[in-house]
Amino acid sequence: MGRRDGVRSGTAGGCVFNGCLGVLVLLLVCVIGLWVWAATADDRAEGEARADLRSGAETRQETLVGAAADGVLDDSEIARVFSHGKPAHGLVRIERHGPDVIVTAELLGVGPGVFLTSETLVTGCFTFTVTPKERGHRGPEVTIRELTVENAPHSACAAAGVPSPSISPSH
Repeated sequence: MGRRDGVRSGTAGGCVFNGCLGVLVLLLVCVIGLWVWAATADDRAEGEARADLRSGAETRQETLVGAAADGVLDDSEIARVFSHGKPAHGLVRIERHGPDVIVTAELLGVGPGVFLTSETLVTGCFTFTVTPKERGHRGPEVTIRELTVENAPHSACAAAGVPSPSISPSH
């Protein structure tokens, strides 16, 4: 009925030409592809969250440049730039060394969720060094440095000697 001339039933050639082996190979390729995609989903989500973290740091850098444009950068302006966002602490410390201001903050990066989680969160500790504008210079300069601790980036602020903000009980 539906046999091709020269191909016997029950042989490997018959299975290849009738499509059984082809379907099995295609199914195997799909299973392997899904397995690889699932195995790398965490890394992709964390990569996107880290990109969001870096983007947030750069946005704050630009905001600090604008806040220091008038030549004065007070604590309230800094506090507005680094809001608290759980699990990140936000503004951690402000140091003043002559005209320079060094701000240390723990920032939050958000990425897509993996499987049953709604989102992927990463935190990073950054120092922002603000140098006010000088004569002949266009405006203030803000440099960023990420504080990292090998194998424990989530505790970089604590490991760098930056105290966690204390929460005082209200009376």
